[in-house]
Amino acid sequence: METKDETNNETVRHLEILNKQVSELLKVQRKAISDYDFINAIELSELLGESIKTVYARVHQRQIPFYKPGGKILLFKLDEIKEWIESGRHSSIDEIRQKV
Repeated sequence: METKDETNNETVRHLEILNKQVSELLKVQRKAISDYDFINAIELSELLGESIKTVYARVHQRQIPFYKPGGKILLFKLDEIKEWIESGRHSSIDEIRQKV
């Protein structure tokens, strides 16, 4: 059985992780609001809720638009990411029924 201290330590650890995730999302949001055009792979993974490994796999498979200026840093243009996300939209059942 866990002691009170162990439970508190685990709660603090979870709160620290959550705080870090919220901070990363706020950074991305600030960039989007401030008309900053590009984000990096870590920021994109936070925005999409995917692992960094998944983001790199999408780049490798050319599933997602990206930029690699100078062949080093990997960047993503926010407008293009938004278009890419919207291109994956699926119609609802009601929309399909209306078309028939």
